[in-house]
Amino acid sequence: MGWLCHNDKLRHETPVQYVTREFSRDGRRHSTKVLDAAAVRGVIYAAIRNTDAESSRSHVFCGVFLFRNNARDGFGYKAMDEAMGPCEVDCPDRIMRLLSPVEDIPSPGYTADWRARVAAAKASRASAKAWLGKLSPGDTVCLPAAAHFAKAGFSADRFIVISIRKRTPIFVPAAHPWFRCRLHPTALATASVERSTTTAVAVD
Repeated sequence: MGWLCHNDKLRHETPVQYVTREFSRDGRRHSTKVLDAAAVRGVIYAAIRNTDAESSRSHVFCGVFLFRNNARDGFGYKAMDEAMGPCEVDCPDRIMRLLSPVEDIPSPGYTADWRARVAAAKASRASAKAWLGKLSPGDTVCLPAAAHFAKAGFSADRFIVISIRKRTPIFVPAAHPWFRCRLHPTALATASVERSTTTAVAVD
């Protein structure tokens, strides 16, 4: 399914509220109800109950919606579900806990693979957070793959910690010390750290 777009930005409801309303409906063959939904960095994850009208059997699957909502481009979204195996895997735990077991999904497709990737991403974030708070100004973080900053027009794989704000490190790329940024825990999960004492510490 492609993008569905509106010229105007949503102003009287949030994208989560829109998805909750739009995908809770009664049909002749089945009905759907959004039990809970959450937006995470431009993606909405929704636990959706699908009930068959004839048998009354139901199951809960995860809907994944890419979205944008701004004055320039208006509101738009692309709807997928977990059986399609989307790349987006930052689904909150509270949504995952509502989903039916894979064996109860009528057409599971890539559901098992997607849920495994969600769990792996969660583990990677936890691993990164375990050492993220131990970084100090002056430390250098080396990513296994360069991070691209489209608006700034460059990529970088070495970042220096310049300060800590509310336990969150603020970085500058080693080659672009004027550009301040944060790095997502997923990107940091497989990084290495060169301490300010020049001692290199590997990060699992």
